Amino acid sequence: MGGDYQAAEALTVNGVRQDLRIFRDQGRERREMTEGGLSTILILRPDRDAAFVLQPESHMAAPLSPQDPEAAPDLTRLSQLDAEALGRETLGGEAVVRYRVVGTYEQGGGFEGQVWSTTDGIYMRVEGTANDGDGPVNIRLDLADLKRGRQDGGLFELPKGYTMMNFGPIDAPVPEGLRGDAPKP
Repeated sequence: MGGDYQAAEALTVNGVRQDLRIFRDQGRERREMTEGGLSTILILRPDRDAAFVLQPESHMAAPLSPQDPEAAPDLTRLSQLDAEALGRETLGGEAVVRYRVVGTYEQGGGFEGQVWSTTDGIYMRVEGTANDGDGPVNIRLDLADLKRGRQDGGLFELPKGYTMMNFGPIDAPVPEGLRGDAPKP
């Protein structure tokens, strides 16, 4: 996917819609969403092989594996698949080419559907079915209010004043009754 930009994104996965604000700059990505009155920010840093989730109301952050499906659908992988141009259209005021995209990724899983892409590789719409081995996932993504250009680098960093949570292994001993090797009474 090309270009640096910000946009409104409507992402629907298996019928559940989420409205986001997305910022992309040199492969880095920030996704802002609000649900139930609480804000969540996801920052993806492929340049550092890192991702983290921010909770602005509590000034808390947590690391997340960039490969975690909870992070975000990795649409950059679509460019690895076979595509057939179906025609030119206009979406959100942008000239796009609509492609039929089908294939299996080298790493496993695949996609079958359509992608509407600008000439510089911004996906204005993606519609189809992905399969990552856990079954089919229906995806629809629509961008609107596209604003091209470099984004502030600070958007992709952990803000000052946030506490980073670490959910790594617990070093405390496990009580004997909870261990799998505990003797049975």
